[in-house]
Amino acid sequence: MELFFLTIWLFFIVNVVLVVWALVDAIRVPDESMYRAGNKLIWVLVILFAGFIGAIIYLTMGRPAGTGGSRAGSSFPDQFPPPPPGSLG
Repeated sequence: MELFFLTIWLFFIVNVVLVVWALVDAIRVPDESMYRAGNKLIWVLVILFAGFIGAIIYLTMGRPAGTGGSRAGSSFPDQFPPPPPGSLG
């Protein structure tokens, strides 16, 4: 019985985290033309009203391309400068 309740809590936590992550991601998009479909208001409403399913739909169909977490094309400089020539030998 304890395993059942632990599983329910785990699904609940994953649900909340996914919905919050999708909401934050949708709100932080700087330009509405970046969405693959729709606009910011539509996606926020889909995530809020459809919950877990809305978050999955947003992350698969609405999220702007190229926001998968890679730093390619990032405007931020690298954390550390490159080492001086000849220091790695």
